[in-house]
Amino acid sequence: MINEANINYRLSLHILNTLKKNNLITQEEFEAIDLENKKSFKALEYQVLT
Repeated sequence: MINEANINYRLSLHILNTLKKNNLITQEEFEAIDLENKKSFKALEYQVLT
C-alpha cells in the first residue's frame, strides 16, 4: 500500500530541491523547512493509522 503522506512528503522535497537549485532558498532554509515537513507529514501518517 502506498502511503499518501509519504508521497506528499516526497513531492515537498522535490519542490524544496527545485527552490534551492534555483537559488530561491538557502541550504539553511531548505533544512529548516524539511524538518518541519517531516514533523507535519509524520503527524498525518499517525492520524491515518488511528
